[in-house]
Amino acid sequence: MRVAVSGATGLVGGQVARAALDAGHDVVALTREGHGGPVRLGPRTVERRAAPLTDPAALRQALTGVDALVHCAAVYAFGSARAHEVEQVNTDGTVAVLEAAADAGVGRVVVTTSSVTCGSSLLPGTRTERDRPGDEPAPTYYASKVAQEQVALETGRARGIPVVLALPTVVLGGPYTRLAPSNAIVLRYLLDPTRSTFPGGCNVVDARDVGAGHVALLERGEAGERYLLGGEDLTWRALHTLVSDLAGLPGPFGELPAASAWAVAAATEWWARLTEQPPLSTREEAGTVGRHYWYSSAKAQSLGYAARPAREAVAASLAWLAVGTDLPRWAREGLRLRPEVRAARELVPVRLSAEEVRPRPRRSPPAWPRRPR
Repeated sequence: MRVAVSGATGLVGGQVARAALDAGHDVVALTREGHGGPVRLGPRTVERRAAPLTDPAALRQALTGVDALVHCAAVYAFGSARAHEVEQVNTDGTVAVLEAAADAGVGRVVVTTSSVTCGSSLLPGTRTERDRPGDEPAPTYYASKVAQEQVALETGRARGIPVVLALPTVVLGGPYTRLAPSNAIVLRYLLDPTRSTFPGGCNVVDARDVGAGHVALLERGEAGERYLLGGEDLTWRALHTLVSDLAGLPGPFGELPAASAWAVAAATEWWARLTEQPPLSTREEAGTVGRHYWYSSAKAQSLGYAARPAREAVAASLAWLAVGTDLPRWAREGLRLRPEVRAARELVPVRLSAEEVRPRPRRSPPAWPRRPR
């Protein structure tokens, strides 16, 4: 099957494309821009087709000859600075790509939304696809994902194209070219000198498992249905303990009240404005701290979905953070990474240029002045 993947250069989309290749499908990567040649996925490459979500004609052309589409392209961000972009891309962009898919004769679509569309709980409790958000904090990103599910199913029904919804939880790992809020959760703890934790918790999953889960939904998912793709439910203390252990760091030392996360985020946003850098956390995201975002993936497991332990997902996140530019040198030098972290990142062979493989001439040792006899 010829499968187009939008957002194939992102964390989730890249793993979906890899998993589709592993399953024997022919993959086409839809990207906003067409330069750069084929999209590289480790040692493999796939065809690149330029198709901005704001250009219906380009989308139709890019999807011509495609059997199925996995729509992963989205803006995953918090804060007022990108609120309009989040709403526009995640909802209007989804409608545009589904309309183009129907016009191009695509037979099946999987749309990536989020587990947050199933809501959260103050007390520990596992939620399923039958649940919906209640009166909890609703950042713009969360609201956009709820709206995305609605417009995706409505457009699919109106245009007669089967649509399956994939709901990943907190996706950790790599490779990634941009730091998403999911891996930023691990990074924030590494940069916290107090090694503090908070009440509440989340469900974490490895990006590789989410990629394979999308392919399972593409092949066997039921049209019109939602499927949670998650891993383990962890309290914030349990997650931060895992990070400390794998990174070789002490902590966590204490649990702060949820309100303190909001205060820290406010200070982070203030510093980001002074330095003209994107904030590592925002008050909008911090408002969700203290709740339990715990989910069951039993429905997807009935289709063959499986997720590795949370420890492996955290190790994968650390493996990519340790070699990326988001982790400052002073923090990197303090890490004492476990061997499983070093083993979590794939090594990709790279062809060296003639200049790089040419042996360097041996240098003679320096001539030290002789002492007079």
